[in-house]
Amino acid sequence: MDRVSSAGCVVCGAPSAIHHPRFAVGMGQRSPHWLAIGLCPEHHQGALSIHGSKRQFESLYGDEASLLAKTIERVFCES
Repeated sequence: MDRVSSAGCVVCGAPSAIHHPRFAVGMGQRSPHWLAIGLCPEHHQGALSIHGSKRQFESLYGDEASLLAKTIERVFCES
């Protein structure tokens, strides 16, 4: 998770926190730590964020699966 956080926000590159996508688990459960996406506070929990306005966010930046793929590419392939 340190590598994901250090890579920055997958949307804008700003310093990031960890977002655990929910597509891989049931409601009320968190994804495993190896399924993590780096998102800055604005893109994680701001007005136009994955938690604030998920449909609008996904229409602009992609769904959680595509953001996870970008994160994996950034963290493991560009090193």
